[in-house]
Amino acid sequence: MAPGMVRLDLSKAGIAATIDVPDTSRKVNGIESQSSGSIHVFVGKNFHLLINVSGEPIAMKKSDINGDDLNKPKTWVVNDTNNLLYSTQKDTNAFANAKEEFHFYAIVRKGKAVYYVQDLQQGADGNVNVFGKEAAQAMLTAAQTLTPVAPPSKS
Repeated sequence: MAPGMVRLDLSKAGIAATIDVPDTSRKVNGIESQSSGSIHVFVGKNFHLLINVSGEPIAMKKSDINGDDLNKPKTWVVNDTNNLLYSTQKDTNAFANAKEEFHFYAIVRKGKAVYYVQDLQQGADGNVNVFGKEAAQAMLTAAQTLTPVAPPSKS
């Protein structure tokens, strides 16, 4: 595990896996099950990711991103068969003060397990998360640490 990281067990939230996230000891943090079936993992204000066991292939996700008329893709920082890290900028005609924001989408394959992970752009409470490049990269790096574990015994 990298320095400054802690390992979280996601089993109680419905995914038999662990993930390494930034140290949670001094920041608001948690793991929440979403109505969509995703797991929301958050630490502080700059770490909000969603983990799911189903999702889109990279090509389809990239097509969806390219077709977004509001959050227009600007730069592809990482663009490979399992990972996308990219910046977007809102249509400046509609949003005069729009800033560049960064997002990621990853398909993590470990043994027979497959996880689909992305940044949480808008929470159930309506709060919108805007991430810089460093925050999006940190979440993508954390996603790569997803590791399946044996489900807890029911005895």
